[in-house]
Amino acid sequence: MKHLKTWGLVFGAAVLTVGLSPALAQVPDALVAAESAPAAEAAPVLETTTYADLFSIAFPAGWQVSEQTEAPQLVADSAGASGSLPAMRTEVTWQEAPPREVVGASLEALRAKGYTVTRYDAVAIDGVTAVRLWISEIPEELPNAFITYVGYPTATATITSYYGDTTGNIDPVLNAIHQSFARSQSTSTAP
Repeated sequence: MKHLKTWGLVFGAAVLTVGLSPALAQVPDALVAAESAPAAEAAPVLETTTYADLFSIAFPAGWQVSEQTEAPQLVADSAGASGSLPAMRTEVTWQEAPPREVVGASLEALRAKGYTVTRYDAVAIDGVTAVRLWISEIPEELPNAFITYVGYPTATATITSYYGDTTGNIDPVLNAIHQSFARSQSTSTAP
């Protein structure tokens, strides 16, 4: 419960300045209820990738995964993957900074760029409270983003998936990828 209060303080005040539509500002409970609705399509089969001794995350079979020493540490792309998945790219960034710092700076950057937060909610991932944002109107080839901030006492993982398709068929894929995130044993500490 401590993590939820921390996220609420950071997230609640800042999100309203990030271009949240007036309709969303008035009905956040409806958004959470809509997120709980059953998905139209099942999530794909995932393959787990581990980055150094920090974390693991799973991506649909056939995705191209690359590691970097600088942020983002892990990049996965659906290019070349078989099946009916739309074009998507997921980036994972691990920062040795608490979520209050990381989320605050990220929200300020989103606001400065003029991006629109279309949905948001909080969920449990890897045993801690995580905040999720859906962003639109990004002036790139993949104009939408699904961002999850997974906060630990002294570190934060940011998982960002970029996509073009906005149908409900993409939600099971995004949720499966983001929910699969887990710290490795060497980075796990009791919250």
